[in-house]
Amino acid sequence: MTNPSNVFQYGASESNGRSAAYDETLQVSPGAGEVPPQRSGDRADSPTEDRGVGPLTTRLALLALTIILLGTAAGLAGALVLPKTYGARAEILYSIGRDQGGDPLKQDRQLSTQLVYLKSRAVLGPVAQKQGRQFKDLDKDVSVQVVDNSNVIQVEAHGATKLAALQTLQSVMDGYLTLIGQPTGVSRNLDTQLADAKANTAAAETRIQQLTPAVTAGTATQVALNEARAQLVASQDREKAVQARIDELNLTGQTGPDAQLLTPPYSLPDAVFPQPLIAAGTGALIGLIVAGVAVAVSSRRRSRP
Repeated sequence: MTNPSNVFQYGASESNGRSAAYDETLQVSPGAGEVPPQRSGDRADSPTEDRGVGPLTTRLALLALTIILLGTAAGLAGALVLPKTYGARAEILYSIGRDQGGDPLKQDRQLSTQLVYLKSRAVLGPVAQKQGRQFKDLDKDVSVQVVDNSNVIQVEAHGATKLAALQTLQSVMDGYLTLIGQPTGVSRNLDTQLADAKANTAAAETRIQQLTPAVTAGTATQVALNEARAQLVASQDREKAVQARIDELNLTGQTGPDAQLLTPPYSLPDAVFPQPLIAAGTGALIGLIVAGVAVAVSSRRRSRP
């Protein structure tokens, strides 16, 4: 026989269980028009993002460093593989005339004129023809400059070997010194006048030697002898005047440029191109630029939603 008290307790327990379940359902289920609470994304995602910032920065840094090292290695390898160009150098001392010593503009013009002479066809043309090269090609291999605001001109020539560069420079220096050593127009004119005056003097002396015994013998007149003597004096005076003018020009340096070889041509110890340090630095710079672009692009892609 069933105990009524047990039935009552069982029914009460079941009823209480359903009631508790129903209340829990009411508490969990949102009502009409209510918005269920949502889990905050910032709180949940923030630790993950913070944990990913460190590795991402490290990867980008390693990427940039790798690109820079590759650029440096590429530049250095190129410097070792490319054909080498060697150089030779010489120096010329150009003395400014005394009459132009106080005019800096005239000094600069004279030095600039010498630079033009060194690069002119009159100097480089015969050298290029001798070597069987084009004038433009030789012109690229020869460089000239004034050293530190001085009267010293530095000349440099390049070649595939040290010997080739030295021979080219020697030919250029020989051609320049030959050209610059030629007398100017004023100097040539004075030399011509001096030669004519000396010839007239010699002719007058010969005429006097012939007339002197002829006058004694009565075959020539005294008037003719006097005229010959007057011509000799005039010719000697002319000769002295021209010589004085030449000495004056020599003293002031106007007879021609005073250029002399200060340092004979010599070979440079190292190749002028390519230079390993400069090539490596250029490669590193290019690598740095590429690395910066790569890092910027990667960062922009990762920052997109």
